Amino acid sequence: MHTSRLLHCVALLVLLTPALLGEVVLPSVFGSHMVLQRGKPLTVWGTADAGEKVSVEIAGRRVKALADARGEWSVTLPEMVAGGPHTLTVAGENRIELEDVFVGEVWIGSGQSNMQWSVAASKDAAKERAAANHPRVRLFLVPNVLSGLPNRDVKARWTECGPGTISPFSAVLYFFGRHLHRELDVPVGLIASAWGGSRIEPWTPPPGFAGVEELESIRDDVRTRQLEYLDAVGTRIRALPTPRADLAAWLPLAKAAAARDQVLPAAPAFGWPPHPLAGWPTATSMFNAMIHPLVPFAVRGAIWYQGESNLGEGMLYAHKTRALVEGWRKVWGDDALSFYWAQLAPFNYGGDGRRLPQIWEAQQAATSIPRTGMAVITDIGNLGDIHPRNKQEVGRRLALIALAKDYGRDIVHSGPIYRSMRIEGRRVRVSFDHTGSGLSSRDGEPLSRFEIAGGGEFVPGQAVIDGDTVVVWSDRVAAPTAVRFAWDQLSEPNLQNHEGLQACPFRTYSTPPSISGKRLFVSGSRVEIACVESDGEIRYTIDGTEPTASSPRYGGPIPVTGTATVRARFFRRGGILSTVTQATFTKVEPRRHAGKTLVPGLRYEYYEGQWGKLPDFDGIEAVKRGSVDEITLSPRRRDDHFGLRFTGYVEIEKAGRYTFQCESDDGSRIRVDGKAIVNVDGVHPVVSKQQTIDLETGLHEVVVDYFELAGGEWLRARYSREGGTLEAIPFWCEE
Repeated sequence: MHTSRLLHCVALLVLLTPALLGEVVLPSVFGSHMVLQRGKPLTVWGTADAGEKVSVEIAGRRVKALADARGEWSVTLPEMVAGGPHTLTVAGENRIELEDVFVGEVWIGSGQSNMQWSVAASKDAAKERAAANHPRVRLFLVPNVLSGLPNRDVKARWTECGPGTISPFSAVLYFFGRHLHRELDVPVGLIASAWGGSRIEPWTPPPGFAGVEELESIRDDVRTRQLEYLDAVGTRIRALPTPRADLAAWLPLAKAAAARDQVLPAAPAFGWPPHPLAGWPTATSMFNAMIHPLVPFAVRGAIWYQGESNLGEGMLYAHKTRALVEGWRKVWGDDALSFYWAQLAPFNYGGDGRRLPQIWEAQQAATSIPRTGMAVITDIGNLGDIHPRNKQEVGRRLALIALAKDYGRDIVHSGPIYRSMRIEGRRVRVSFDHTGSGLSSRDGEPLSRFEIAGGGEFVPGQAVIDGDTVVVWSDRVAAPTAVRFAWDQLSEPNLQNHEGLQACPFRTYSTPPSISGKRLFVSGSRVEIACVESDGEIRYTIDGTEPTASSPRYGGPIPVTGTATVRARFFRRGGILSTVTQATFTKVEPRRHAGKTLVPGLRYEYYEGQWGKLPDFDGIEAVKRGSVDEITLSPRRRDDHFGLRFTGYVEIEKAGRYTFQCESDDGSRIRVDGKAIVNVDGVHPVVSKQQTIDLETGLHEVVVDYFELAGGEWLRARYSREGGTLEAIPFWCEE
């Protein structure tokens, strides 16, 4: 059985397990040996028969509840102080006694493989295992499960931390919790819920996406898929031979929640069909299965180690981090929920070495979210291993942030963070926050990984510490304008403070905006400018001059009716500028072909379905149709199981032999004048194929077909005259 299908089945088994008739049942996050969060109201919940009276008691505090019509109940215990052991008793028709319960500090650890990475696979594993005798530290390890609907429970249990239990547990979370335990001398509960290779989107609940404007497309996709699924479920429910009152009551509540981008209510037991949001990379799938069953168990906060699987997204990752943090806070109903993360370690990913620094920048930018923080670990990575083994220091540095921000410790908890720069002739002086008791070089060598530019390319710079600042220069740069630090995936710089905490990578310029619109047009073009950064503003010009702080501020689409060169620059708050982005929009005359009027662009048809090879789109009904300026996958509504057909005309001005090339990850094909000349069919990583064809002058129809099976989503089509360079195909289509 396919792995994701097996995991989906496991999720359904958890979801569908009913309470025994007449019995009070607790979710597994409540169990003997657990730790309850001190200083916060404690919600306890479960199921019972409808109308059953339930009482919960601990340490002389007793509260009562009545199970509702769906058999659900919850109570809220008053805040408690650290201590224990206690016995928590839940009584209804039956009686549950949870023993050896402590009150202290509770934290969740989540993310991908570097958070899931076990103590057994980390540095000094045997030594750490033997020393893991901490009876007041308790562990809860959530298994890996996927679900399209919010699950009620997980198959896990609380265990006491010891040499026999610590090996499979999250190393970063354990070392984080161990440091807190030693410093605070209170019981600590640790909940590990992480999955190697996972993206950030599956961990994010719908309210998180709904709260971030830049993620509107993900929000809409989650809502659409959920509502379509619920419509299909409704059809199945209505066809049942025996009506189900519980399902009939649940369905409208679920639809209302989905329409409002809220978490759906827990579902009754039912033979649920496969869910489109239960896929491995799918938004909400891991939240539903591995986080939702924990809500609203009181916790102090969460630590997070993830981002490798979102590499290449740049500042977009900051928006996704905000959705994650604010989404968890919304579902927990706790705006004070702390959230701290590890900045990714240096690693040789290959390709463009700036992709990792751009994620570093996004991770740092996200610390503007209240009650968040980040540990920089550029000195404890492994360029040849994406899983550096020194998890002890990662956990300790995250614990320093918590000690300072949650527990009021007056300690240095961060390395130097870029604040500002000042140009002093041929030199640039860089100032920092969090210098601690002073700046230093980690290895005693000259400062490394500083670069400087004067309007052109960056070159290596010399750098020296001057008090709490660093002065950077190069003999090759007479008039410097910008500095960057550790701006490459292989960077292991040596600047730190005396407390041994590393300086955060930075650049003194911001991310340039993107410009979109019809580059060739007949009557006009609607030009849009966007930037993944949001802490600032975009200034632009349409006459080709350089944008300045006094240029028009971009506030919406710009109508262009004649040939124009649009230039734009992002001005980050605090005075940091981006480089200038420009795009030329050209007015052209329409073309006439076979009695048709053609304008720049091409038509597309979008299809949904699951195929193992390129389908015959002629025999399938398109889900939607439209026009685009170039070949793009942006019309898609799904991340997988979809197809696209693009149809346009290419104008050949000189007869001769032409090469057409197509690159795709699952399957694609190019036809010219009805003849298939390039076929990249099959399921595989990105493959490129090309073929030549003789073409006469004039307009020739070009059709590009594409289907996506699972992940990757890559398509590019190019052409060139014999001996020329491959370039994007300029298309014309019917007006």
